[in-house]
Amino acid sequence: MRSVVWIASYPKSGNTWLRFLICNLAFGPVESAAQLNQLAPDLHELREEPNFAGQRILLKTHFPRSARLPYVERSAAAIYVVRDPADVMLSNYHYSMRSAGPSNPATDLPAYLDRFLTARGDPRWVQLGMGSWEENVRSWLEPAREFPILRLRYEDMVANTAQAAGVLCQFLGLSRTAEQIAAAVADSSFGRMREIEEADIRAQRIGIFYKPYLAQPIESGLRFMRAGRVGQSTTALSNEQRARFDGVFGEWRRQLGYAGS
Repeated sequence: MRSVVWIASYPKSGNTWLRFLICNLAFGPVESAAQLNQLAPDLHELREEPNFAGQRILLKTHFPRSARLPYVERSAAAIYVVRDPADVMLSNYHYSMRSAGPSNPATDLPAYLDRFLTARGDPRWVQLGMGSWEENVRSWLEPAREFPILRLRYEDMVANTAQAAGVLCQFLGLSRTAEQIAAAVADSSFGRMREIEEADIRAQRIGIFYKPYLAQPIESGLRFMRAGRVGQSTTALSNEQRARFDGVFGEWRRQLGYAGS
C-alpha cells in the first residue's frame, strides 16, 4: 500500500521548519522535537519499521529519490523544499560549527567553502548517501510518474508562510479555516521554534535540538535554530567567493529562480 508522504530536502534547506508547519496543520500544536518525531519520524533516526497500517505516514528524509530509498515502494506523495544553495552552504557551515565546535579548524569558512564547491555539497552528506546538492535536488524535482511531488521554495515560504500553508493543506487534503492556518503558522514561527529548542535543552529532551554529545557547543550558545533568514550568503561571502559559487551552481540557481541573488 502506498502510504508514505515524504518531507524531503537537502540538509539545512528548511526541512525542520516544514515538518513543524505540516504537523501543526495536520495534528495541532507541536510542543517538542520528540513529539515532532513521533508525528513525522526522521528516516535517518528510525530504530524500527514504521507502522504502515494507517492511511498516511509522514517521513522526513535527506536522501535522494531513487530505487535505494528505504520504503520508496510505499511512496504516495512527497513535499520537497529547496533553498538557494549559497544559503544552504552557509547554514551547513554553521551547523558544522555546532557539531565540531568553534575551535575546530574544519569550521574555517573559506576552507569549508572550498570543500563544498569541490564536492558540490557538504562532503559529510555525500559520504552518508545524500548526494551532492544538485544530485539531491534533481532527484526529487525531475518528473515522478509514480507519485506526485510538491515543490516549495524556502524563500517563498518565508515571504508568505500562510500562502505556503494553504498550498500544503490543498496538497495533503486538509480542510482548514483561515484561523486554523494562521494558528499553525504562528506555532511554526522562528520565535516559537526557538522557544521549543530552549525548552528541550533545559529538559535535556533528546531530539533535533538537544543531544548529549552536543552539550559543550550548546552550552557555548550554538543553536540549531540560528537565524532562518533569506540571503545571508550575499553579505557573508566576498564577491570572489560568490563568483566561484555561481560558477558551480549558477545554472541550477537560475532554473530555480535564484538568478542575481
